Amino acid sequence: MGNKHSKPPPEHHQKLPSKLDEFRSKVEDELARRMMLQREIQMAVNVAKARDTLCIFGTAWGTLVSGVAVARLAGKQIPPVAGVPIVIGGLVLGNIADLAYGNKLARVTKEAEYIMEYERGRFVPAKQAPFSKFYTEEERSLFDESTRVSELYPNALFVEKKK
Repeated sequence: MGNKHSKPPPEHHQKLPSKLDEFRSKVEDELARRMMLQREIQMAVNVAKARDTLCIFGTAWGTLVSGVAVARLAGKQIPPVAGVPIVIGGLVLGNIADLAYGNKLARVTKEAEYIMEYERGRFVPAKQAPFSKFYTEEERSLFDESTRVSELYPNALFVEKKK
């Protein structure tokens, strides 16, 4: 009866783990908030860069298209090759405009979620990475099936093959 193990632990010992868990949870939440803020800042910078690019190159493309249209209306002969930058520029600027003002970020995020859930094997690092051990054998199978760059043509012509 006098054994120290027969008595219930003091009350302050029972509350300690819950306070520690609560503190750990608060720290993890604060780290998550900081990561979220950094992510949002980086995304905002990327959107701002896309808008800046659109402003500069959109103006240049618009000037080109206007010049070609005015020349055509004036009856001048336009070389067929002038259509190449008009078409390619329109496609590239449309893609940038989708990032700057459309829903491209949402679509890319959804695709990233899919890749992270179903194609995680794409992220397997080199075996020397300290976090390599956290990947499963199933995830490593995609990594193991791939070929080194030096084994592909034309690199294979210049690099000695080692086993």
